[in-house]
Amino acid sequence: MDVLTLKGLGPRDRGRAHGEHFRSRIHEIARIRVDLALAQGKLGSEAALLEVCRKHLPVLAAFDHALHDELLGIAEGADLDPTRVVCLNHYTDLKDIADEECTSAAAMTPDGPVFGQTWDMHGSVEPYVCVLELDGLNAFSITGCLALAGLNDAGLGVCINNLKSHDARVGVVWPALVRRMLREPNAEAALHVLMTAPMSSGHHYLFADASRAYAVETSGERKQVVLDRRFEGELSYIHTNHCLSPEIEAVSWVGETSTTHERFAWLDASVKARPIASRRDLWERLGSHDGYPRSLCTHLATEQSPQAMKTCGAVVMDPVRKELWACQGCVNGAEPVSFTFEEA
Repeated sequence: MDVLTLKGLGPRDRGRAHGEHFRSRIHEIARIRVDLALAQGKLGSEAALLEVCRKHLPVLAAFDHALHDELLGIAEGADLDPTRVVCLNHYTDLKDIADEECTSAAAMTPDGPVFGQTWDMHGSVEPYVCVLELDGLNAFSITGCLALAGLNDAGLGVCINNLKSHDARVGVVWPALVRRMLREPNAEAALHVLMTAPMSSGHHYLFADASRAYAVETSGERKQVVLDRRFEGELSYIHTNHCLSPEIEAVSWVGETSTTHERFAWLDASVKARPIASRRDLWERLGSHDGYPRSLCTHLATEQSPQAMKTCGAVVMDPVRKELWACQGCVNGAEPVSFTFEEA
């Protein structure tokens, strides 16, 4: 798994270094995602798609100028139109017919609080998975993307699942929202950022610090807190890609080929039979191949259908030890790479 360290730089320079380092890969994955957005989305031409992408840039600038600068820096470093970098980052919301799925879970264990997710996406994206080591933050990402998930040095972590939303609109590029939440010192402050942000489409955000966990389902226009619990006593929380909130479900939908209900049922039964005992236990369950290929660690992509869904990576976070585990590709039997923070 590629790891890029981007510390001690301002937003624009950080973006430029990112774009320059991964230039060829950013061009490749941007092309893949533009093509997929056109093939599977509702916008009929590349010009129309990129014009919609362009409309997201002033929204991002108003929401967070530093992250807007960083995204423009990625475009400059990669020598790529910023609208294509927006498509690379915001792909699932732009087409909102996403084959991004993912399973997330949180638990209070005898070893302390843990939470994490698989990252299931079109199989062709797997070679572009990376970790960005930033000032006070380790972010799971793909080349050219601000962040998909991450953990900061205050012990605050954010995970995501895609939800398909009927009320999608122009809003904040969602990887920028993940990064902005991860600038906060605790989960309660991150909740405020999320609940006041102008959304674009559907997602489920699971985020926590060492003492408290939240989960919020969103659509383009609605938000609903579905988990607000302290890490004490028994806590076990699971989410896949269907809504738990009736309010969000009313403006959302599940794709015909989705494995969301199968994954939820398997993990729910697994946790009820034996509570999650440690971060290693959560890691191994996220890698389960029970029911393969429609398993928790999903393998629907083939040589004949490379854009079908596949588990392209995973993260597990320990907010007390401030440690993030990550891997690229299949989780089953994979040993995670550990990311921590240097002592001050």
